[in-house]
Amino acid sequence: MTVPFGGHVRDPQEWMREQERRSAALLAKAEQAKADLENNVVTLSSPDRLVTVTVNPGGGLTSLSLSPQAQERPPAQLASLIMSTYRKATTRAADRTLEIMAGLTGEDSDAVDFIKSTLPPREEAQPAPEPDDSARFGVPAEPPPAPPRPPRPVSDEDDGEDFQHVDWTGRS
Repeated sequence: MTVPFGGHVRDPQEWMREQERRSAALLAKAEQAKADLENNVVTLSSPDRLVTVTVNPGGGLTSLSLSPQAQERPPAQLASLIMSTYRKATTRAADRTLEIMAGLTGEDSDAVDFIKSTLPPREEAQPAPEPDDSARFGVPAEPPPAPPRPPRPVSDEDDGEDFQHVDWTGRS
């Protein structure tokens, strides 16, 4: 007897049993991959342990914890540390997702290629921001001056009324 894909089978029942075994093995592998993907939660702390983030398999932030010492950092530095830790956690979650899918479908599969195409590009390691010496020396940092506002254009329909000084609340 000839079967699809050019094989020969002496016993049709044996062929069916083999197909059932293969199907059961694939189903078990798929169920394991599903469980692994659902449990692909990454919790990561910054090197100084000031920030701890948890991300789900899709890279969504599910938890953010700051140590009590985090309040001693300037806000911009703390924000940078949070984002850096978050990016590292999402990269680990993405790597694990690719690993799980490659184990299920093969490294060169369309499914793995599709997942790779949806991931954001990997960022190079960002250097730590330069510390603000003004705070260290007790000099308050001055924000940069705001750019000057351009003059309001005058049109033919302009009646000269300045609405900046109108009380819109109706409490005149």
